[in-house]
Amino acid sequence: MSRDEEFIAYMRAFEASTTHLGSCAACQNDQPCTDGAPIDAEFIARQDAWNERIRTERKQP
Repeated sequence: MSRDEEFIAYMRAFEASTTHLGSCAACQNDQPCTDGAPIDAEFIARQDAWNERIRTERKQP
């Protein structure tokens, strides 16, 4: 996956997560719902992958 594609996937996952949070009363009250769990997991995985890529790129000369 290219850097651009990875970033776009990360931002789409962020958008899905914030959209769900904004419309889910349970999640807004720190009571995650079954619908929100996979959305949040996808966002966290994409965020972790992006952060790892950035760390790796910084280490390269």
